Amino acid sequence: MIEHPLFGISLTILVFSLFRKLQVKTKISLLNPLLFSSILIILILIVFNISYDDYNGGAKIFTSLIGPATVALAIPLYKHQDLFYKNIKLILISVLSSAIAHGLVITLLVYLFKLDLKLGASLIPKSVTTAIAGDVSTALGGYTNVTVAIVIITGIIGASLAPLLNKVFNINSPIAQGLALGSSAHAVGTSKAIELGETQETMATLALILTGILTVFLSPFIYSALMYII
Repeated sequence: MIEHPLFGISLTILVFSLFRKLQVKTKISLLNPLLFSSILIILILIVFNISYDDYNGGAKIFTSLIGPATVALAIPLYKHQDLFYKNIKLILISVLSSAIAHGLVITLLVYLFKLDLKLGASLIPKSVTTAIAGDVSTALGGYTNVTVAIVIITGIIGASLAPLLNKVFNINSPIAQGLALGSSAHAVGTSKAIELGETQETMATLALILTGILTVFLSPFIYSALMYII
């Protein structure tokens, strides 16, 4: 039964739904379903001595949906293209600033913690969706598995802290909220933006797409900077 693909699919849906309902009921943003579902599933596999391959035999279907799900984000973009053209300067400046700041932070982290070049390369695409991040990491010679883990952690932290940061810094603009989530927390942040409102969803989608494109173009330059300081 464990070897059957339905095992991984059923376990994933059951655990995620459990934490999703728990988050909705408690309204605690830090109770992220993706994070706690992953932790619980890992514990289940360890306690019951279930191999990852047996679990992933069915669960990998969710991974294969990341690409189509990312492309599907173009739908709200098309529906609200007037909002894009109306705020195009703000959007481009915000996303470009975010991408540059991201590159500087990665470079600083590599320098401060004396990370090797491959690990540094693995961190470069941490703020874009895994559909893009994995290919960027592979092209730069990074550790793809590390990149995927960092991308997920980045998204979870960004989506979880967003409501608190918006409140602390009095960020009430739906446009600013959406751009921040999409450019820093990729698809996970966009899913959080959907909960906040339609404008946040559209802006987050725009930021996610543009940040991904910018990261692809900027990653070789960031990598060159890492080579220089290592």
